[in-house]
Amino acid sequence: MKNLKIYGIGTDLIEVGRIKDAILRFPGFRERIYTAVEISYCENKKNPSAKYISYAQRFAAKEAVAKALGTGLGKHVFFREIEVYNLGSGKPEINVYGKSANFCSDNYITDILVSLTGTKDHACAFVIAIKEQKK
Repeated sequence: MKNLKIYGIGTDLIEVGRIKDAILRFPGFRERIYTAVEISYCENKKNPSAKYISYAQRFAAKEAVAKALGTGLGKHVFFREIEVYNLGSGKPEINVYGKSANFCSDNYITDILVSLTGTKDHACAFVIAIKEQKK
Protein backbone atom coordinates (compact mmCIF):
# COMPACT_ATOMS: atom_id res chain seq x y z
CA MET A 1 0.00 0.00 0.00
CA LYS A 2 1.21 3.48 -0.82
CA ASN A 3 2.26 5.84 1.93
CA LEU A 4 -0.17 8.71 1.27
CA LYS A 5 -0.64 12.08 2.93
CA ILE A 6 -2.67 15.21 2.32
CA TYR A 7 -0.62 17.67 0.31
CA GLY A 8 -3.18 20.46 0.60
CA ILE A 9 -6.84 21.41 0.68
CA GLY A 10 -8.65 24.15 -1.17
CA THR A 11 -12.13 25.55 -1.37
CA ASP A 12 -13.80 28.19 -3.48
CA LEU A 13 -17.22 29.83 -3.53
CA ILE A 14 -18.42 31.87 -6.50
CA GLU A 15 -21.59 33.64 -7.54
CA VAL A 16 -23.20 31.87 -10.50
CA GLY A 17 -24.22 35.25 -11.93
CA ARG A 18 -20.59 36.37 -12.27
CA ILE A 19 -19.76 33.35 -14.43
CA LYS A 20 -22.97 33.70 -16.45
CA ASP A 21 -22.22 37.38 -17.11
CA ALA A 22 -18.63 36.60 -18.14
CA ILE A 23 -19.80 33.91 -20.58
CA LEU A 24 -22.47 36.15 -22.10
CA ARG A 25 -20.41 39.36 -22.24
CA PHE A 26 -16.90 38.23 -23.18
CA PRO A 27 -16.40 36.22 -26.38
CA GLY A 28 -13.82 33.52 -25.82
CA PHE A 29 -14.21 33.42 -22.03
CA ARG A 30 -15.45 29.82 -22.09
CA GLU A 31 -12.63 28.66 -24.37
CA ARG A 32 -10.01 30.45 -22.22
CA ILE A 33 -11.20 28.83 -18.99
CA TYR A 34 -12.86 25.50 -19.84
CA THR A 35 -11.85 22.40 -21.78
CA ALA A 36 -13.97 20.98 -24.61
CA VAL A 37 -15.17 18.21 -22.27
CA GLU A 38 -16.37 20.77 -19.71
CA ILE A 39 -18.07 22.99 -22.29
CA SER A 40 -19.87 20.00 -23.78
CA TYR A 41 -21.05 18.83 -20.34
CA CYS A 42 -22.38 22.27 -19.38
CA GLU A 43 -23.94 23.08 -22.75
CA ASN A 44 -25.82 19.77 -22.77
CA LYS A 45 -27.79 20.78 -19.67
CA LYS A 46 -31.43 21.27 -20.71
CA ASN A 47 -32.13 23.83 -17.99
CA PRO A 48 -30.21 27.13 -18.62
CA SER A 49 -29.94 27.69 -14.87
CA ALA A 50 -28.29 24.27 -14.41
CA LYS A 51 -25.90 25.07 -17.28
CA TYR A 52 -24.52 28.16 -15.55
CA ILE A 53 -24.40 26.43 -12.17
CA SER A 54 -22.26 23.70 -13.80
CA TYR A 55 -19.93 26.28 -15.35
CA ALA A 56 -19.61 28.03 -11.98
CA GLN A 57 -18.91 24.75 -10.17
CA ARG A 58 -16.11 23.97 -12.60
CA PHE A 59 -14.65 27.45 -12.21
CA ALA A 60 -14.74 27.06 -8.42
CA ALA A 61 -13.10 23.63 -8.72
CA LYS A 62 -10.20 25.05 -10.75
CA GLU A 63 -9.66 27.77 -8.14
CA ALA A 64 -9.87 25.20 -5.33
CA VAL A 65 -7.30 22.97 -7.07
CA ALA A 66 -4.87 25.88 -7.31
CA LYS A 67 -5.40 26.57 -3.60
CA ALA A 68 -4.90 22.91 -2.67
CA LEU A 69 -1.66 22.87 -4.66
CA GLY A 70 -0.57 26.13 -3.02
CA THR A 71 0.32 27.73 -6.33
CA GLY A 72 -2.47 30.05 -7.40
CA LEU A 73 -3.25 30.15 -11.11
CA GLY A 74 -0.94 31.30 -13.87
CA LYS A 75 2.58 30.19 -12.95
CA HIS A 76 2.55 26.42 -12.37
CA VAL A 77 -1.16 25.68 -12.75
CA PHE A 78 -3.52 26.92 -15.48
CA PHE A 79 -7.31 27.00 -15.92
CA ARG A 80 -7.45 24.91 -19.11
CA GLU A 81 -5.04 22.34 -17.73
CA ILE A 82 -7.45 21.48 -14.91
CA GLU A 83 -10.46 19.55 -16.13
CA VAL A 84 -13.57 18.54 -14.20
CA TYR A 85 -15.45 15.59 -15.64
CA ASN A 86 -18.15 13.31 -14.29
CA LEU A 87 -18.19 9.55 -14.02
CA GLY A 88 -21.30 7.69 -15.17
CA SER A 89 -22.46 7.75 -11.55
CA GLY A 90 -22.29 11.56 -11.61
CA LYS A 91 -19.27 11.72 -9.29
CA PRO A 92 -16.97 14.60 -10.30
CA GLU A 93 -13.31 13.88 -10.94
CA ILE A 94 -10.26 16.03 -11.78
CA ASN A 95 -7.74 15.55 -14.59
CA VAL A 96 -4.66 17.73 -14.93
CA TYR A 97 -2.62 18.22 -18.09
CA GLY A 98 0.51 19.98 -19.32
CA LYS A 99 2.52 22.07 -16.87
CA SER A 100 -0.13 21.51 -14.20
CA ALA A 101 0.39 17.73 -14.49
CA ASN A 102 4.16 18.27 -14.37
CA PHE A 103 3.80 20.27 -11.16
CA CYS A 104 1.74 17.47 -9.62
CA SER A 105 4.23 14.83 -10.72
CA ASP A 106 7.22 16.84 -9.44
CA ASN A 107 5.50 17.12 -6.06
CA TYR A 108 4.38 13.45 -5.92
CA ILE A 109 0.70 14.39 -6.04
CA THR A 110 -1.12 11.23 -7.05
CA ASP A 111 -4.80 12.20 -6.64
CA ILE A 112 -6.95 15.28 -6.55
CA LEU A 113 -10.34 14.68 -4.95
CA VAL A 114 -13.21 17.10 -5.53
CA SER A 115 -16.68 17.75 -4.19
CA LEU A 116 -19.03 20.22 -5.90
CA THR A 117 -22.25 21.85 -4.81
CA GLY A 118 -24.39 24.65 -6.11
CA THR A 119 -27.60 26.61 -5.90
CA LYS A 120 -29.14 29.03 -8.39
CA ASP A 121 -26.97 31.77 -6.86
CA HIS A 122 -23.73 30.14 -5.68
CA ALA A 123 -21.36 27.33 -6.59
CA CYS A 124 -18.79 25.80 -4.29
CA ALA A 125 -15.95 23.32 -4.68
CA PHE A 126 -13.81 21.55 -2.09
CA VAL A 127 -10.57 19.84 -3.14
CA ILE A 128 -8.03 17.60 -1.42
CA ALA A 129 -4.67 16.96 -3.09
CA ILE A 130 -3.11 13.64 -2.07
CA LYS A 131 0.66 13.15 -2.06
CA GLU A 132 2.68 9.96 -2.09
CA GLN A 133 5.38 10.28 0.54
CA LYS A 134 8.88 9.40 -0.53
CA LYS A 135 10.41 6.66 1.56
